[in-house]
Amino acid sequence: MTHGTDRQPPQDSPALTAYAEAAQACRDIAQNVGVRNCDDDPDWKAAEWRANDLFDKALAAGHSTDEVLKAGRKQ
Repeated sequence: MTHGTDRQPPQDSPALTAYAEAAQACRDIAQNVGVRNCDDDPDWKAAEWRANDLFDKALAAGHSTDEVLKAGRKQ
């Protein structure tokens, strides 16, 4: 039985998908260069900036912080 207060699971959105892909790109680069070397790697810095920007855009699109962080961990 469904009640009016039950929430449906959030649908994937372009904003969440973009953030998830950017977060995965950061993890992939970190795996290649080593976590300790990330701050010195210009590709990782660019990927981190993009992920942070897309995180903010997902929030602006109406997603909660928890939804965005969960999307970033999916891949």
